[in-house]
Amino acid sequence: MTFRQEPNRQLDFISQSPESMHMVMLLYSPRGIPASYRTMQGFGVNTYKWVNAQGETVLVKYHWIPRQGVKSWTQADAAAVQAQDLGAHTKDLHDAIGRGEYPEWELRVQMMADGEHPELDFDPLDDTKVWPEELFEPKPVGRMVLERNVANVFAENEQMAFGTGVLVDGLDFSDDKMLVGRTFSYSDTQRHRVGPNYLQLPVNQAKNAAVATNQRDGIMTYAVDDGGDNPHVNYEPSITGGLAEASEPAHDEQGPVIEGRLTRARMPRTRDYAQAGERFRLSEEWERDDLVANLIDALGQCDRPIQERMVWHLLMVEDELGLRVGEGVGIGPDDVRHLEPLPTQTLDEEEQARLANLGTNGPRDVSGHVMTHCVPNERDARAEEPEYASAS
Repeated sequence: MTFRQEPNRQLDFISQSPESMHMVMLLYSPRGIPASYRTMQGFGVNTYKWVNAQGETVLVKYHWIPRQGVKSWTQADAAAVQAQDLGAHTKDLHDAIGRGEYPEWELRVQMMADGEHPELDFDPLDDTKVWPEELFEPKPVGRMVLERNVANVFAENEQMAFGTGVLVDGLDFSDDKMLVGRTFSYSDTQRHRVGPNYLQLPVNQAKNAAVATNQRDGIMTYAVDDGGDNPHVNYEPSITGGLAEASEPAHDEQGPVIEGRLTRARMPRTRDYAQAGERFRLSEEWERDDLVANLIDALGQCDRPIQERMVWHLLMVEDELGLRVGEGVGIGPDDVRHLEPLPTQTLDEEEQARLANLGTNGPRDVSGHVMTHCVPNERDARAEEPEYASAS
């Protein structure tokens, strides 16, 4: 243990987790290094449900789009800035608001009928996938403007406590497995980090609703909920003037009918390489160049078996990516052609065909495809133009 992000450890894990290939396209590229908080996109990852009064449901994903445009740094740009200022992003945001240049984001929502969608080649609840925007158009539903700086960073920022389980009427959980896990753990985390009454703090309070939960006391109690007619009753039901439970929704059922057996199993439609390859093809040239350079640098610090498996994965993602990275670490398709899919993997027919032609599949067809976050990305150059490995 060296107390640093060791590429050998990180890529060892990633090489055995092919579902992370899509994330790698973001994490190791300039999309993973925003030039400013003001020019950063937001993506909810998890899938929620919207529910109307009749119990009709749709699946939804949330997106934040900066009105300032999207700008990113290369690894060299970030290193040049961080060498001089460890808090560059915080200072940039603070100073911009102080100048009256209030950053603004548009909130957009993608909607999909609630169901399994066998017509898609991926599972809509798979958090490693995005929904094609040419099929599920993001629709604007709101905006956020940061129009003042906090007066006290700790009180108004550090104590802010988000959680996936804090819902409003009309919003509900989907069967997204990661959402289920997060909903259980996030509130517990905030109680440990901030305190058992963290929802009473001004920065976390409900702003336009009366809170009536029957929760009382505990360390650092800040306020007392509306206790009904009798403040001495903090339980329900009661006939002595305590709180009464809110009326139930008019519907008893919601969403599609689900039949089957509950199992602990991988999603059947994993397709770990398609969207990763599409993102690589839809990225700008300077983004692809920096992604390749960063992967070569990281893999150059790894053991040979990790290098080989990662080059195998990258060739499955996209020929150009695997060939360029492989050239950078001295590994070609013939060096990894003998590798079998991981024991946890089940390749579909298309993926098996790619494996049979490893390195010679040609570029993926992305004509007409609109992918989340694949919007124009301006480089905010802070370092000299680096030399990249060729695309030969």
